[in-house]
Amino acid sequence: MLITCTTKGCMATSEAKLDRETGEVICAECGNPIANITPFIKKSLESVGQVLRSKAKQAFQTFCQNCSQNRSLYIKDDKAYCKVCNAHIVVSAAFLQGLKQYLEGQGKE
Repeated sequence: MLITCTTKGCMATSEAKLDRETGEVICAECGNPIANITPFIKKSLESVGQVLRSKAKQAFQTFCQNCSQNRSLYIKDDKAYCKVCNAHIVVSAAFLQGLKQYLEGQGKE
C-alpha cells in the first residue's frame, strides 16, 4: 500500500510500514513517522504484512543529533554525514577510516 509522507522535505510516496511497538506508520524513504494515519489504514498495513520486522542495527551507525536517532552514514570530502538529514557528524579518525573501508567493501563509495 503506497502512502505519501507528511514530513516537510520528504513528501515521498512509498510503501510505508507499521511499527507495531509504537503504532506509528514509518516512511520508507526518510524513516520519520507519517501523521494522520487512521486506525483502518494501520490495520490494513498489518493485514498485508507491511510491518517493521526488526530494528536490526547496521554496521557503522551513530547517533545523529539532528534526527535524534542512530543513523547510517556516508562520506563526502573526508567527513561523515547522516544519510537521512545530511547533517555533518563528527567522528574519530579511526571510525572514519573504518567506515571508508566498510563502504568500499559494500561498493557504495
